[in-house]
Amino acid sequence: MALPSAPCCEIRTLVLHVYPDGIKAYGHERLTTPLGRRGKPVKKLRLIPAERAHALARRLQGRFGTTVSVL
Repeated sequence: MALPSAPCCEIRTLVLHVYPDGIKAYGHERLTTPLGRRGKPVKKLRLIPAERAHALARRLQGRFGTTVSVL
């Protein structure tokens, strides 16, 4: 008899990397800011559902001097 599987949701964290000089290259300064469930900066990494994290990353991508990472 198989046990019923519990609902499962992948959980990720969202991080915004900001390059103050605008240059994304090795050796240049990078500020790393963790983002929360609403896309606002938080002090430490927060776990968010994967779908929500990828949706926020798509919305934040394309800004000059930034990179968005879903970890």
